[in-house]
Amino acid sequence: MTALRKIRIEEEPVFTAPVARTKLYVVANNAPAKAATAPEAEGNALKNIFLFFAAPFFGLAYIIALPLVGLAVLAVLAGRVAARFQAVRTTARVLKDVGMAVAAPLLGLAYIVLFPFIGLAALAWMGGRAVAAAAR
Repeated sequence: MTALRKIRIEEEPVFTAPVARTKLYVVANNAPAKAATAPEAEGNALKNIFLFFAAPFFGLAYIIALPLVGLAVLAVLAGRVAARFQAVRTTARVLKDVGMAVAAPLLGLAYIVLFPFIGLAALAWMGGRAVAAAAR
């Protein structure tokens, strides 16, 4: 038996799902076509004027952001290459743990200071919704 014949015999059978046959119907609409009208140009002129004057600032934002985006891409690529080394991974994990240990008391203090105000705001929101629902 040749190798080609042996491969053909040992192949697993391929399952093919039955294909559902559907019919396509075209429905003709005999209603008269509406005349195509131009879209309302009420706010378009003001929008175009705004975009005309804002375009240089958009361009300036892109010019300023381009070097920063390039540096970010280089930093990500360098980080991916550096992550291949065990020493760098260990150092990064230690720095992460130290940073979290330093940030934990500060976040706890922020929670303690802000949660009463958040609770009062939530209470006022719920009370306002209840008053608005009762007024209906």
